[in-house]
Amino acid sequence: MAKYFIYPNANLYSADPVGGDQTGGTSDFAADATSATNETRLTDVSIATAAGMPAQYDTVQFDLTASGNTIDSIAVYSTATNTNDLDWYANDSATSNAYATGITGSSMATVSAGWTVRTGVTVSSSSPATRYYYMRQSVGTNNTLTEVILGTKLDLTNVKLTGAEGINYGNDLMISHGGNEFSNQRHGGKKFWSFSLGHCSSTYKTSLEAMREAVDGAHYKFLYYDGSSYNYVRMSDDSLRFKEIAYGVYDTTIKLTEQLS
Repeated sequence: MAKYFIYPNANLYSADPVGGDQTGGTSDFAADATSATNETRLTDVSIATAAGMPAQYDTVQFDLTASGNTIDSIAVYSTATNTNDLDWYANDSATSNAYATGITGSSMATVSAGWTVRTGVTVSSSSPATRYYYMRQSVGTNNTLTEVILGTKLDLTNVKLTGAEGINYGNDLMISHGGNEFSNQRHGGKKFWSFSLGHCSSTYKTSLEAMREAVDGAHYKFLYYDGSSYNYVRMSDDSLRFKEIAYGVYDTTIKLTEQLS
């Protein structure tokens, strides 16, 4: 199956998420500190700590800080499977008619343990580029969500893709004066990938550069789909440096490391 990246909108981390509710499922969004809990954990670039949506219609607002932000993918990480409906909406308003505009293809009737991803989503409006995105617990409750990515899918297609992968077990070996070896393990196994992307067009180069800028090099984490599963990764700062091998044709490399939390 095709491999691809899902990386966050560059403005996703510019403002903290705001918890609130939509009373009865039809009213406007109202910020409320007693509704969703730990909502800032949803964009803390870590899958370690969950937010809480303890009541039906509890909602989290994500502010991309300006109008004109378009996404095509939504990803959420959950510590357990939850079969209560999770719905998504978008609007340029922080309050009024917050739920008037749905996001086609975004509904999550079941959130699985691990990453649940929707790609190819579109805001159901004649003006699909919006500022505010809303995650609503439409049925029941949910206390298992730890991270949200609102962003863009970038396919690894139309390039010559070669590379290597493996696992780094984080072992530091020490040798005593008597020649005995001792191991200190700093972490469990972490996958790594090193890819060469050859024969990139100038258009595809621009797309890769947009991803690099959105995650600020090694700063923010994103998703790599390897053809069978999603991996939470960070790329090295020396990734995506381009060499022009012919007019408008480029070679580059990207190095990824799995993130454990």
